[in-house]
Amino acid sequence: MNKIIEHQNDQTILDKLSAQRNLYDEAKRLRGLRFSLGVVLVVCLSVARFLLPDNETLELALVIVSVVALVAEPLLESFIGKKRTLAAQIQQRLDNALYGFDWDDCVCGKEPSDEIICDNKDEVPADNHKNWYEVSIGDVEDENVAILLCQRENISYDSGLRNRYVTLSAWIAAVLGAGVLVLSFVKGWNLMHFLVFGVIPAIPIAEWFITIFQDNSVDKEHLGNLEDLVREETAKALDRDRIAKRTLQKIQNLLFLHRKSGYLIPGWFYCLNRNKSEKRAAYSVKEFLAKYNSD
Repeated sequence: MNKIIEHQNDQTILDKLSAQRNLYDEAKRLRGLRFSLGVVLVVCLSVARFLLPDNETLELALVIVSVVALVAEPLLESFIGKKRTLAAQIQQRLDNALYGFDWDDCVCGKEPSDEIICDNKDEVPADNHKNWYEVSIGDVEDENVAILLCQRENISYDSGLRNRYVTLSAWIAAVLGAGVLVLSFVKGWNLMHFLVFGVIPAIPIAEWFITIFQDNSVDKEHLGNLEDLVREETAKALDRDRIAKRTLQKIQNLLFLHRKSGYLIPGWFYCLNRNKSEKRAAYSVKEFLAKYNSD
């Protein structure tokens, strides 16, 4: 038997989980601010300008908001990147403590201190911070196989969400971007109006989707390497071949890169798909254990 399931509810583990979730939530709020400024507000002003074509104040507001969104985008992305990286580092520290791995400075950078974790954690961890791993993992005698199952569950949890969210975002960006361009013709065809009230407002919408697409493209490579490696090690485990600790550490480092580079999926999208994602992750573990224990 292994101690992973028992120790996942230790206070020191829950503190790290709380801290990383709070940091991810802060990064998501900043991403929400960028979406509100560069997409929602721009579209609302474009529609208002369509309904009130003679209101020059709306025209000025549309241009100002569009320019502000363009200027604020790199600044907000910088803040988002820092919080996302710190959250991924704290998650890595949590997993290292649970699995008995050493910190890898070359891959993960400087290890976050206890003080940083304390500054970002909740005083009382929420109930949903506990028991996130499938309890049957605790019955696996080989600790390395148990670690592999935990890593597999982490990968399975949200891998299915990302493609759905990118597809949804592409449709939103296309519809809203085209809508803004069409609404720029409200006063008839005029090249200057098209550029000022169509192209410029459409740029923040396009940049929002490009950020999602680029982050997902980088993350897709990390996630692909992860899934291939986990698939190979899972097959070895079913054949009762030895799972090397260094391979598990390699998987863990790839998990860190995935968490660091992956686009932050909004909380509402996670909530809508949470039950399905949890069932998907738990099902893959149960299916493996059914085969593993039958041999």
